[in-house]
Amino acid sequence: MSDSTRSQLKAILASRYAYLVRRLERATGSKDGAADALHETWLRLENANVSTQVANADAYILGIANNVAIDQHRSERRHTHEDDVEALLELPDELADPERIVAARRKVEALKAVLRGLTPRRRAILLAARVDGLLNREIAERFGISLRLVESELSAAMKYCLERMHEAGDPYPDARSGPRKF
Repeated sequence: MSDSTRSQLKAILASRYAYLVRRLERATGSKDGAADALHETWLRLENANVSTQVANADAYILGIANNVAIDQHRSERRHTHEDDVEALLELPDELADPERIVAARRKVEALKAVLRGLTPRRRAILLAARVDGLLNREIAERFGISLRLVESELSAAMKYCLERMHEAGDPYPDARSGPRKF
């Protein structure tokens, strides 16, 4: 492949990267797999040996990337041994433990009771932030209040919930992160 053709294909790959990732996602099953295949395609273009001009650059690049994805899939399959699969199947499912399920349900009910103790605005602000995932700025716009008031109400709501959950016997409402200070 001539240097100009190689450079041209690499420029097309770089400029159309997002489009090519979306196209490859279907073949690889993940965005990361598609990105990995395109990175390997970039490397393969360095050593590609085509003597003619490429008529459809997207198709050529996607063809290489699909072949890379197939190679990667085969390589991963080869590394999965039957012993590994058996070992994984024998691992206990900790999430299905009846005691954990009951404890989690109790924790949810306790949290619902704690949330009912909040003022309606604080509860709405807390749920907008933590359940709906809204930014403080978006909450301020929704409720027609200042950003500072949103931060104050959210902090007070979190502190209230943590204290009530602690009183209910849950020393760390979020056991993964340990105690939190405000």
